[in-house]
Amino acid sequence: MPELFEDDPPSVQGDDPIIFTGSLLKHKEVHFLPAGKKVPPRRFEVANVTLHGAFGGYGILKRVAGSAPRDYYKTLWSKSAEVPIWIGSCRFEDPFDALLEAYSLTRFGGASVTRGASQALVTLGDAAGLIASGKLSTHMSTDDVCSIPVAIAEDSPIIEAIKKMISHNIRRLFVQGGNGRFVSDRTLMGYMFSPTRLEVARDHPEIWIDEKVSKLATKTPGRCRTGDLDEAAKAMGPAPDDCLMTDEWRVVSRWDLVVKPWRARRLAAVEN
Repeated sequence: MPELFEDDPPSVQGDDPIIFTGSLLKHKEVHFLPAGKKVPPRRFEVANVTLHGAFGGYGILKRVAGSAPRDYYKTLWSKSAEVPIWIGSCRFEDPFDALLEAYSLTRFGGASVTRGASQALVTLGDAAGLIASGKLSTHMSTDDVCSIPVAIAEDSPIIEAIKKMISHNIRRLFVQGGNGRFVSDRTLMGYMFSPTRLEVARDHPEIWIDEKVSKLATKTPGRCRTGDLDEAAKAMGPAPDDCLMTDEWRVVSRWDLVVKPWRARRLAAVEN
């Protein structure tokens, strides 16, 4: 991945308010935003790895779920340093396995890769792209990695959807009777950090997210035939929360495409 250090993604400083970070995530089609220097890395001695801070919908949603409704607006103006997620890291010269180990360690689809003084944020989307382009092969079937979709009723409160995502450690919920349509952490962020809802948060914080799931935008998963996982990788959409649905109504995510085959020792480089 020699092109990793060509881009310079925006970073979020620890003293930036959550309302800024959430709004930035809403507008950027990124998996995570790297944390700036005011959120220093920490050492995870048990795994002998350095963890780096990053910002994504999960950390913000978890903070919101733990806040009292009357304090929602106060929460939005608290420091982003209070809601980072911690991702693994490796060096640019390390074997590719080190990157996948970083994903597996933290269960977040991002890792910090360093080359000298430079850092790059590498996501599962980057790794899945290597499968789609034929540089990696899984030699597995969708049946080997797919999962049963977690559902939610469209008349459920939004806060229930947030808490369900957190308790299941997932980023999307499929709407019951929605013919496969789902809501994700990104659709939640899009709703919560829209100008209209932020005005509600300012004037009446207790009803900021006091709505039903039916108020959220939904997405349609890509379709893939039950079978070859390498072919499924080519069908994966570009958005961070995109996923696939098989003929048997099972979900295939980027985690399924990359980490599960690696853990099964079935992910390998394709020789030219």
